[in-house]
Amino acid sequence: MPASAIGRAGAGAALPLRGAAYLAAHRELWRYALLPVVLTLAGLVAGLVLAVPLAGAILGALWAEPAGFLAAAWWLARVALALVLVFLAAVALPAAISAPFSDRLSARIEALELGAIAGGGWGRAAAETWGGVAHTVVRLAVFLLGHAVLLPTLIVPLAYPVLAFLWTARWTAFEYLDLPMARNLHRYREVRAALRAVRPLGAGFGAVLAALFLVPFANLLVVPVGTAAGTLLYCDLVRSGGIVRGRTGPGGAERDRRPLPG
Repeated sequence: MPASAIGRAGAGAALPLRGAAYLAAHRELWRYALLPVVLTLAGLVAGLVLAVPLAGAILGALWAEPAGFLAAAWWLARVALALVLVFLAAVALPAAISAPFSDRLSARIEALELGAIAGGGWGRAAAETWGGVAHTVVRLAVFLLGHAVLLPTLIVPLAYPVLAFLWTARWTAFEYLDLPMARNLHRYREVRAALRAVRPLGAGFGAVLAALFLVPFANLLVVPVGTAAGTLLYCDLVRSGGIVRGRTGPGGAERDRRPLPG
């Protein structure tokens, strides 16, 4: 883990590339990425069809289209809002629906990087499943709530595009680090603490992954690449001592769950 802020920002920006390279090098992981890619494609098509008119209706309800110089700001706000709606349809919702596949992808990467985990049983599996579902629902709700809070800034020229991108980038970094941490029964505050301890790594990670969504064809891979990158970040934090791997159960004490022999 780099010690300098610049080094951490660069490491965060490189995480999506590391995630993509990792998936390319491990073909056995591709089957877990298939459903998220298909759902992203479907969401992207639906979002492109519905987002532009819906963004115009939402913005028009808050701010009537002005004339003159402000008209350019109005259209920029409309485009930014439309992109957020497309992101919701093509990334946030597919990530929630395909969470079991993303979780298996994350678990396989964690096992490859840190070794298989000893112990567990049905109780552990149930806790991991319930925790993963609960975290997925909350993450999606937080994403929507954040953008709902930002909606009034649509009437301030240029404010919404900047704030919407910053919020999306922050949420994206949290989303993909929380995926492996939720499976290891860490709480939300621990995810926030982990990102805070290595900042601005999360800012670089989230910004590049959010920007990747704007690249044609590459945007189809945002969910699996984000899953791989977030899991690699989790493994980096475990190795550096920033996170203890795993918990005994909800509310239980942390313990370092050692790899199985061989």
